[in-house]
Amino acid sequence: MSVIAASEIRGQAGTSDKQLKAALGQWLDSPPRRIDRLILQTLLGAAALKTRVRSDCGLYLAARYPARPTMRALLEAVCVQHKQPKPFEFVNSVSNSAGFHVAQQLGIEGPNLFIGAGPQVWPQLLSLAALDLQDGVVGQALLLVCDEQIDFCVQAVLLEGTANNTGATDFSELSRTVEVQRLQFE
Repeated sequence: MSVIAASEIRGQAGTSDKQLKAALGQWLDSPPRRIDRLILQTLLGAAALKTRVRSDCGLYLAARYPARPTMRALLEAVCVQHKQPKPFEFVNSVSNSAGFHVAQQLGIEGPNLFIGAGPQVWPQLLSLAALDLQDGVVGQALLLVCDEQIDFCVQAVLLEGTANNTGATDFSELSRTVEVQRLQFE
């Protein structure tokens, strides 16, 4: 496997969704409406690589948490107020909703997996992608990690090839051989 493209999007916790949507509009002709912060962030990380992604790509996405405001609103409505959730909250509470939007916007037709991110998530994503690449299920693999513990960081790598695992354990090792497209929100 070899990395053919990479992106890294960073911003402060105070970066507004409006700022994220404006940046997304630079890469996508018709960004989806009514999406939450996790979807915005993952779309930004993937959209930076859009020109290199083929339809036979698999998507392997990891995040530590779902979109917190969406989940908080959903739980508040359902568990505390005993109301039906709003459609926006319900649809976007599904963990793979971010992957769905990325696949739809980039025309990805391969597997679409979402896993919870732990401290060593890159080797896990690489293992999943390597299996699909090796078996010929996909011709490319797009790996995305969204971390929003305090500020946010979205890192993405696009892989091709069927060779063995790269041995990389993090984004910096994976992306050392390519120019990383970076976007920083102040």
